Amino acid sequence: MSKNILKINKKKIFAVNKAFLIGVSTLGLLASQNVYGAESDIEIGLTAEGSYDDNRFLSTTNKQAVYVFRINPSVNLIIEDEGSQSIFTVTSSYALSSDQLIQQDRFTYGARYVGNYQFEYNSLNLGAGYNRQSLFDTEFDDTGVFNTDAVLDRGDASIGLQFNLNENWNLRLADNFQVMNYSTAVFDDFWSNNATIGLDVDVNEKTSLVQNFSYLRYQLDNPLVQPLNSYSYLAGISHDLSENTSITITGGASRFNGSYRWSAVAEITHELENNQLSLRAARELMPSGLGGLRQSESISFDTSYNYSESTNFGLTASRRRTKDLNDFIQLSNEFIGLSPWVSVEVIRDLRVRLRYQLRRQRIGMTNDWGVSNTFFVSIEY
Repeated sequence: MSKNILKINKKKIFAVNKAFLIGVSTLGLLASQNVYGAESDIEIGLTAEGSYDDNRFLSTTNKQAVYVFRINPSVNLIIEDEGSQSIFTVTSSYALSSDQLIQQDRFTYGARYVGNYQFEYNSLNLGAGYNRQSLFDTEFDDTGVFNTDAVLDRGDASIGLQFNLNENWNLRLADNFQVMNYSTAVFDDFWSNNATIGLDVDVNEKTSLVQNFSYLRYQLDNPLVQPLNSYSYLAGISHDLSENTSITITGGASRFNGSYRWSAVAEITHELENNQLSLRAARELMPSGLGGLRQSESISFDTSYNYSESTNFGLTASRRRTKDLNDFIQLSNEFIGLSPWVSVEVIRDLRVRLRYQLRRQRIGMTNDWGVSNTFFVSIEY
């Protein structure tokens, strides 16, 4: 598909996204009951990280080992009042790499706003942001496609409302909008919007019945291509196993392109003062930069443990199987990731973090797995 055709509608799409992003951020400021009287705090962070990857591009034959050095400054502005919190974040990253395929040093950056506001009978959650990232960091693991020195510009905005209709009934409304702009013709620019209506009914103090109705609209940046629409209904149960542990399971169907596909989401969360754990398994449709929607089957696990005031460690693991559902590319992929880490505070506010990452990837019809081992050392302030 010609990139010139895809550029036709870009200014219009980004104007809509910019208006939505500014509108959500402005609404966040207005939602604070007393912004000027609220407590505020500024947090400045700096991370320097070095890594060694023995097979950066997950090749099964011509493996390429690389060294990467990153420096990541960040600034957070936190505004808190009774029942409200607003966080404004600016991040950037400068990377030096020994990659033979990437001769230029890489600078990426982003900004984000997140707001949470509690009222007497309802709550409001807002989010908006912009990020410029390397395609290697955003697309490679799920597609196996990488383009030299290419970047992704992503703008997004979201709003969520929850209403307590009475003691047992809760209504949830949410909308998530994003625009994706790729600097290479390998991927297709697009925007997507996901609107959700949820209804929860409390059966007792520990158990609730959950229903979610959602509508996903996907539009390529090309007026000659019709938008794609997906409708989903999931229902299930949410149950508190204990004071610190909860489980939610929902299942149902998604209608896309004239056919039905089954969908399901299961989540377990566990949280103590010194230990956090989450597990999520899902089969769902997701927007893709390869010209349509993507069927994703995934499971992810994350845990951390605070061993002492100065030492904590954790583990993240995931497995994904994805397949693009479009007329242009039928690409299947499997990805497995495993990453244990440990962090030690050597002096006040200065931490050393050690991390290992295993990546395994299989693309298309091949039975061969590309495998890489990466070792990270970072100093965080």
